[in-house]
Amino acid sequence: MTKHLTSIPPCGTGCAQLELFTPPAEAAPAEPAGFDWDRHDVVVVGDSGGKDSGVLVHEVCTQADQAGQLHKVRVLHCDLGRTPNGHLIEWPGALEVARDHAALYDVPFAVRRSQRWPSLWDRIMDHGNWPGYFARFCTSDTKTAVGRVFVDELGAELRLGRPIRAGYALGMRAEESRARAAKPVVERHRMTAKTLREVTTWLPIHHLKTDEVWKAHVDHGIPCHPAYELVGRLSCRACPLASRQDLIASAQANAGIFEEYAGAEEHLGKPFKENFPLKRILQLARS
Repeated sequence: MTKHLTSIPPCGTGCAQLELFTPPAEAAPAEPAGFDWDRHDVVVVGDSGGKDSGVLVHEVCTQADQAGQLHKVRVLHCDLGRTPNGHLIEWPGALEVARDHAALYDVPFAVRRSQRWPSLWDRIMDHGNWPGYFARFCTSDTKTAVGRVFVDELGAELRLGRPIRAGYALGMRAEESRARAAKPVVERHRMTAKTLREVTTWLPIHHLKTDEVWKAHVDHGIPCHPAYELVGRLSCRACPLASRQDLIASAQANAGIFEEYAGAEEHLGKPFKENFPLKRILQLARS
């Protein structure tokens, strides 16, 4: 069930985050950069259904409305599919929350999935190992690649007679990691292909702190996923990059998919998470 916050949840300022997103000791967020609405034909907003996505949609749509260009905004949710036993890889309801974000501003909403792999599970099995800090194929193959195809789809729909110029808004924030703190707020993206598309990555909420994100939810009535009552970050239900605390909490709420993943871990012969196998996660979740 989608929630509309009336106050900042307990995890809003103090939850354990993914180790990947440990706040840097001295993060200096880049100043918000202006986005050239006139230059771009469309602006795609990537929405996972998480808290940052909700504020991202709000920020993009607010700026678009002020510029008289709300008609250019499209919200895209990348569906990660199901396991062979039918378990959703994402938290149930994440897609619906993303749809609610788009509905709040009355902009088109789309759901797409990888054309090559039916699910992230299939991508993991094909790769023969789990995603990791230096092998985030879960993002590159089931989100970035899907977004690129969606931009091409929009280009064909618009029939511009030239390569489409698309903005691609993402919810990365400087507070999350040193690497993200160093990212430009606006830059030409590697999706760009001279004969097909020109893509500009835009990070509209790059400068926001976590407490500011939650405050925006409260101030603007932005829908929020109820899983935040259990975990600090809404990633896949069983994400190798998640913190130990979040994995244990998720396993308590989602035992079925964790048991299925534990079988896959044994089959692959590769640890789901270094020094923290799925069997141990399940043991702690049940204790």
